[in-house]
Amino acid sequence: MQRLSCRILPLFLLLLSACTNDGAAYLIDGQRHAISLVRDSMFWEKQVNLSLVVSRLPDCQRRHAIQKVNPKAHIELWQPGEGTYILKIGDIMYVTETRTCEGFARLNEDPPGGLGVQLGVFGESKGVFSFVPVKEEE
Repeated sequence: MQRLSCRILPLFLLLLSACTNDGAAYLIDGQRHAISLVRDSMFWEKQVNLSLVVSRLPDCQRRHAIQKVNPKAHIELWQPGEGTYILKIGDIMYVTETRTCEGFARLNEDPPGGLGVQLGVFGESKGVFSFVPVKEEE
């Protein structure tokens, strides 16, 4: 029995290591005011579950389930107005806000005023999921 468990344990640990559970954040005004994306999946899934966490502590914090995406997907973050943010995943867009953290909806078309200013991109690079801000022009 002991020999069997010695062989199964490394296999079990290898399977767990293939799971995804990570996140990245765009800090708006320090760690208490942020837009974060959280990814999770099990080893047998080819896509990751993506959730949006909107926070402006201590007033509000909310997690919104978005969709399943390819782990290599790049998610653009835009700001059309103060306190309003748009996530763009390919052709799919979601809008949220940080005043109450409750506003969240999928957009069927570009907003009338456009997407606003692009803040950066969430994505995986060299196995690490992170937020990369847009470089400001000099």
